Amino acid sequence: MPGPIVRDYKNGSIVYFEKDKTEDIYVLQKGRVVLTYTSIHGTEIKEDVKIGEFFGVKSSIGKYPREETAQVIGNATILVFKSQEFEKFVSDKPHLIIKMLKVFSSQLRSVHKQTREVLGQGESKSPAFELMNVAEVFHRNSQLDHAGYAYRKYLETYPSGFYEERAKNLLELTKQGEAYPISIPELLYRNESPAKNQSEMNEMLHTMAHTKSESAVDPNSLQARYDKGTIFLNAGKIKEAIQIFQEVSSVPEVKSQDEEQIKENSLFYLGKAQFKGSDFGGAVQTFSTYLKKFPTGHLTKENLYHLAIVHEELGEKDKAKQFFQRVIKLPPFDDSLSEDSKSRLEYEG
Repeated sequence: MPGPIVRDYKNGSIVYFEKDKTEDIYVLQKGRVVLTYTSIHGTEIKEDVKIGEFFGVKSSIGKYPREETAQVIGNATILVFKSQEFEKFVSDKPHLIIKMLKVFSSQLRSVHKQTREVLGQGESKSPAFELMNVAEVFHRNSQLDHAGYAYRKYLETYPSGFYEERAKNLLELTKQGEAYPISIPELLYRNESPAKNQSEMNEMLHTMAHTKSESAVDPNSLQARYDKGTIFLNAGKIKEAIQIFQEVSSVPEVKSQDEEQIKENSLFYLGKAQFKGSDFGGAVQTFSTYLKKFPTGHLTKENLYHLAIVHEELGEKDKAKQFFQRVIKLPPFDDSLSEDSKSRLEYEG
């Protein structure tokens, strides 16, 4: 059996994306790699991989999609094992197995602690917030029936409550069998009680609407509109998603680099929405516009892949082949986009 291989990655390269289905296991030899994932609370967490440390082990051994995105900061040298190679490598090194078990045990304790907190067994929160939090925990863990039940209970208990629109959108996703949207903003804490009557609730909402809060999300902000577009897209509301992504991606001026990133993302997801709506001509135009505006954007590889898929749908095999070839030339070279592109090229001959 061949041994592991050494790969050199450039600054900004993605070793693997969250939800990729590759089974390689990695060891950081030199440089810096950051793992980014979403906690059970829904917040984004970043962790540095230490020199000599394995990563990508759990998903490889368990044969399930990656739980995090691994990105190179600066340049890095990484040792890459196939799963069978790794098993053989550690079979006679019990100290490595014990070390990994300790890491996994610590992670499980952390998850258990977070679960107790969101289920109200830790820090006390408002009942409305806890109910939404529990619903979203179920949703993030693909327990759609439980999530749907909790969303419905929130809507029944807190009619016109602070999280009403969020609960309705997420409930619609569970009905469609859709996963929890990774781009949705973090659930904001609000202390609310069941309304005694509609006028009381209206008064509360009016007060909230005119109260400034540093943690409040402006529903008209670029981020909020973009997030709503992604929810519509995941819920199959294609026309609504297209309208929002068109508006956000064409905003003439932005106030920050984050908003510029939102514009870039919106242009890409506009193409995806057009493709889902069978507007293949519009999708080709949008994806091509993305490549012109953001030739080195962080979604360039995925954009090229979708261009290839659209040309396949249009029966333009030669153009599709050109874009699939461009996909496999971009790092990372062993992710799901590269593997699928290679398979399609082999199938077409």
